[in-house]
Amino acid sequence: MSMAKKIQVIVETGKDMFACFMVGANDGLTGLHGDGKTARKAISNFYECYEEEKQFCQTEGKETPELEFEFIFDIGAFFSYYLINVSAFAEYAGMNASLLRQYACGLKSPTKATIDKIRAAVDNYRKDIAAGLLIDRPVPQYI
Repeated sequence: MSMAKKIQVIVETGKDMFACFMVGANDGLTGLHGDGKTARKAISNFYECYEEEKQFCQTEGKETPELEFEFIFDIGAFFSYYLINVSAFAEYAGMNASLLRQYACGLKSPTKATIDKIRAAVDNYRKDIAAGLLIDRPVPQYI
């Protein structure tokens, strides 16, 4: 059994919906994309398209490559997918909330330096969440 090939898929914010599409070599799979009102729905639609393509190839007697998808989000798709409050995240990152909301809905495009700042804040956020452990029972003094 062969290993699945990793394929990058861009998930981006559009005017009224989100879209995702494959990047680079597609192993002969054409038209593989997805769209939806949320980033999650676009990704779900993308997987449906992949399953339909596999079924089509099977009926044609063609072998379908096993693919593993790595989703890469633009700012709006990131906040749609992870359901993070943009204003609260902006405060955490030390950014202007109004401006970050404009980036998230595609009204403005961030500079590379701003994208780097957002990436660094996401990485710090991830580390902060990983460091926080939840207690498994109430602390007796608060009962």
